[in-house]
Amino acid sequence: MAKIVVAFRDHTTAESITSLLRESGYEVIRVCTSGNEVKRTFGLIQDGILISGWRLKDRNLDQVIEDLNEHVEVLCISKSAQFANIRSARVFHLSPPVKKSVLAAWADMLIQLHYQKLPRRDDADKQLLDKAKEKIMHEKNMSEQEAHRYLQKLSMRLGIRISQVAEKILYSGTE
Repeated sequence: MAKIVVAFRDHTTAESITSLLRESGYEVIRVCTSGNEVKRTFGLIQDGILISGWRLKDRNLDQVIEDLNEHVEVLCISKSAQFANIRSARVFHLSPPVKKSVLAAWADMLIQLHYQKLPRRDDADKQLLDKAKEKIMHEKNMSEQEAHRYLQKLSMRLGIRISQVAEKILYSGTE
């Protein structure tokens, strides 16, 4: 399931949107009220869906989007007059009041779009990744999830693809 982050200046609005999403069966992993919170969250998770107002406590949505990579889909819920202030072409718009069924339809569309854009691993990369995870699990006494997260963190720290990290671990030892 795609990682959904909800961000609104007003915490009550954010919780209201979050409730609508959860009632429709979506998991919201974080509720934010500032652009810095959004930046930190997507710095950790890398990709997902942002459902936001046009302005947060410390930044407007255009400024927030500058810090996000291309694997984040964005839905702005705001009045049309406020949305006119958004310059980014990456943003979809929904005007209030928001009905649960309409929000769910938008979430479905954003999730599909999100998964279409994500890069896919080929079989060779998957096998390499699995072998590296096995090695890490054995050497560091980790679960599969912990080993995968370990590879992800190394990938982010080194600034290289996770398959390249897996290759380095297999052919030159862990770290």
